[in-house]
Amino acid sequence: MFAVPCTSRTALKSYSEQLDYTTERTSEPISRSQTLIYYIEGNKWWIRVTLLGPTANLPLDNAGEQQSTKRGRREFFQSFVRQIDYKILPLLPHTVTEVILGDATATGPEVELKLDDASGTLQNPTTALRCNIQEDLRSVAYPSCDEFPSFRQINHKELTGATEITAGVFWVYHRKTRYVLKIVARPLYRRHDTEVIRKELENLNYFAGVPNIVQAAGIAVSTNPYKTFDWDTGLPLVVTGILLEAYPGGTLQQVLSDRRVTEYRWKQWPIQIGTALNRFHEAKKTHMDLEPSNIVLDADGNAVLIDISGFTHEWRTSEVRNTTSPCDLPFEQRQQNDVWAYGKLLSEIASQISDDPYVETLRQVADGLMERDHQKRMSIAMAIAQLQDA
Repeated sequence: MFAVPCTSRTALKSYSEQLDYTTERTSEPISRSQTLIYYIEGNKWWIRVTLLGPTANLPLDNAGEQQSTKRGRREFFQSFVRQIDYKILPLLPHTVTEVILGDATATGPEVELKLDDASGTLQNPTTALRCNIQEDLRSVAYPSCDEFPSFRQINHKELTGATEITAGVFWVYHRKTRYVLKIVARPLYRRHDTEVIRKELENLNYFAGVPNIVQAAGIAVSTNPYKTFDWDTGLPLVVTGILLEAYPGGTLQQVLSDRRVTEYRWKQWPIQIGTALNRFHEAKKTHMDLEPSNIVLDADGNAVLIDISGFTHEWRTSEVRNTTSPCDLPFEQRQQNDVWAYGKLLSEIASQISDDPYVETLRQVADGLMERDHQKRMSIAMAIAQLQDA
């Protein structure tokens, strides 16, 4: 009896490279990476091969030849990664394994990399390459559904008619009902984005049923996109996105841009927004992204706060604007940022009203909320009281 040979294949995905812009444009990248899927024995492994430094360090006959175009560099590197014998590497299941060559600063254990010389391009087939193996920190970290048991789960495959609203945010339909979908694997994803999604889900759960704050319709779920073993049915589903209720009135930014404020019952908006923001602060939470594009109108023209997880530079107070991680600031500083942004929002609304006595109170309240000295700023509770009495 002869043993059945182990068949395998690779499917190339994305290629990327990082150039050193302080040197000549013809210089080689300081790093290049090729993502691929390695199929063997019915299993699927996601891998990123990264080379730090020039290709001259590779044991290939033409490794020293300079590739002047990105296409040429990509094709050369892809021919190299196809020769790697991946089955002997300690690959990591259910994620992306990064195979790093040329990292002189690595402190972890090195692994020998073997190449297949079927093409006859190896300069010295016996030369041993050393590499480091780690989880690819640029891969998407999908939260487990087990973290969010209170949310309705909707299979991602059941969502249809996706239309992009902005990067990573889509209109979608599920059983003829329209929702807003915010995906985890957004463009230019960074690992911190997963923590932002977790924070938003935490806030959505906390404010479930609270008026004038966006409501979740559920979470989009699927099997782990990086799942390795088809036979492993015990893996929990992962969260691929947040499904939010769709509000048909559009954003306050659209209303302001079209100068249509007076077509609505606009006097209720400052109180509704302030009351919702006050609920955040009572819970020792902050919004940190209060701007017109993050206020939407429901079918009855009521104001609803959305995007309860991030921040926008222009709508940050001066004492927060130059901070690299504003969401990590103490609660009191983040609260003052919300207060200032609330004042700026009221000022924007007031700028479009000219013939209503209420607008004078609105301007005075806005000025009090935006006081340069944060210790002298009006509180949101006081602002609401003055607006209600006007």
